[in-house]
Amino acid sequence: MSPRTHPPGSAGERGRSVEVEWTTISYRTIAIYISLAFLLLLGILYLISPRFVINIATRALETVAANPTAPQAPASRKEAHFVNLDGNVRIKKAASSQWIRADFNTSLEKGDFVQTGSDGVARIIFADGTNYTLKPDALIVVEESREDPVTRATKVAVQVTSGAVDLATGHFETPGSTSQVSFADAVASLNEESRAVVRNDPDKNVHEITVDAGQAAVTRGSTSVQLGQYEQISFAAEQPGLVRTKVIAPPSLLTPENMELKLVRDPKATTMDFSWSEVPEAKAYHLQISPTVMLSNFVVDKKVTGQTSVPISGLDEGTYYWMVSAIDAKGVESQPSQANRLNMVQQIAGNQAYLEVTEPIRHGRVIEVQGKTEPGSMVIINNEQVFSISPDGTFRGFTAPLNSGSNQVTITAQDRKGNTKTIRKTVVIE
Repeated sequence: MSPRTHPPGSAGERGRSVEVEWTTISYRTIAIYISLAFLLLLGILYLISPRFVINIATRALETVAANPTAPQAPASRKEAHFVNLDGNVRIKKAASSQWIRADFNTSLEKGDFVQTGSDGVARIIFADGTNYTLKPDALIVVEESREDPVTRATKVAVQVTSGAVDLATGHFETPGSTSQVSFADAVASLNEESRAVVRNDPDKNVHEITVDAGQAAVTRGSTSVQLGQYEQISFAAEQPGLVRTKVIAPPSLLTPENMELKLVRDPKATTMDFSWSEVPEAKAYHLQISPTVMLSNFVVDKKVTGQTSVPISGLDEGTYYWMVSAIDAKGVESQPSQANRLNMVQQIAGNQAYLEVTEPIRHGRVIEVQGKTEPGSMVIINNEQVFSISPDGTFRGFTAPLNSGSNQVTITAQDRKGNTKTIRKTVVIE
């Protein structure tokens, strides 16, 4: 039996009405919705565990960077820049014949000159962590500051034309990285995490480099010499070769300890003992105390004989940097010790401030400190003020990179009434 059909417009067809609606969804729309959902999920995960999300993003970026089919960045220049400036410091760019005053926004590239005046001191840091401190009346030229686009090895080279320069190399992240300093017709290649002092005075025919830490290989003509700690290379311009000598070592600083926070009722009337270790070859010592990290404008500059401590008073409230050098029987003075930092804060009489600190969190050589204090209080961690304080008094701060071994982290809170409280934590950096 064949199905019965209704002619168009018949009553049977008018009784059955069918409507069909549809929406076209493109692949692009689907991708957008998926992306939004993914971002929403990441946002929720970030609120729950920020560190987990950061690790995922880091791995993703590393994967993209390692993709050989991705476009490669051109060879990058690693520019140096000033981190400290004091007094008269000027620069002359490689493409210019004019000297201009140095400032923190000025980057340094290959061929640039830097000169300090008789009252000038400057500290320059390169991208690989190498830093140079120019003493007064110094002139240097940046000869190299770049990163190999393939190996990522860094190349830093500086010529000391005249004056005295302290330099320190950082940790070389990539094998094949180099840091060189030239003076007169000699070139020194320094190992990572090494410190040295270069003096170059063409007028007085003084050309020398002294290694305070680490090692350096010095080459002049066909002569090469390997230098270790507290060894010095010197030479005269008209004579061939290099002369290596052992130099007297500086003492180790004892008290006040580095990064110590001293709370006193009357800073100017307070007497503090500055002490250091004995150096067997030393007949005298040279103590210097400066209010600036550049170690200039000394408020105390005195030599002492037959003792390894000096009582000092009359210091105003503030931050100070102090160092000591040893002097042998011939009057030859060692390089200064590494400077210790001291912060003197006037303590106002009253009750202790409220301060609670959780166990410090280690991030490599940097320590994270979390805690709580009274709202409106000031918090200082190792002499650095903490600015991340919530309205309820909770705070979070980080130390500067610490040295290997045992370190003391000092946390001090001062409330609005002037009351203070200090908590010290000992952390070990392996």
